Amino acid sequence: MKKTDSYETLYRKNPKTGRIIIDVALDDYLDFFHEWDSSAFKKRDMHPDLAEFLDLCSEEIPLRRKLEIAFTLENGEVDREKEELIRISYRNYYNSLKRFEKKRLERYIRFSTILLLISFVLLSTYGALSNAGKDNIVSRVFHESLLIGGWVFAWETIHLLFIDTLEPINRYREINRFLDADISFKYKGL
Repeated sequence: MKKTDSYETLYRKNPKTGRIIIDVALDDYLDFFHEWDSSAFKKRDMHPDLAEFLDLCSEEIPLRRKLEIAFTLENGEVDREKEELIRISYRNYYNSLKRFEKKRLERYIRFSTILLLISFVLLSTYGALSNAGKDNIVSRVFHESLLIGGWVFAWETIHLLFIDTLEPINRYREINRFLDADISFKYKGL
């Protein structure tokens, strides 16, 4: 007997494309947008509750699976112009998140490079002074401080590159999946 993943019981699958469908019910087109955002529709932000809902749904679905966001509207008639505005706003929202995550990742890499250089300088200085006299306690403490400091900075570099960057990399992949998602509209009563 095949073990089914928990997400397969919660979400439908598009039989034509194989994409996992996240269903979103809207009363009106305006429910997609943040109610306090008074900018032009093309630049309006997605409603934060909707973005949080999509993120929660996405966490349950493996990253290897492609998504389809299916908006079901309760009231109103088909308006292709408003559908396109929602698509544009959706893409703008996730493109801005993608830029943010990319900058965050670049900051981690830049900072880890600086830490690696500091580590290299400290360990090189330790190696260069290894033959120097260790007659008194001050020179011994300084010498050991160079070694310990070099290894601490080297560890912090490893920590930043291989542990701290995992979360932004996964978030970046998740945002790319949202940008690749198909967006469809269905209307009740039509």
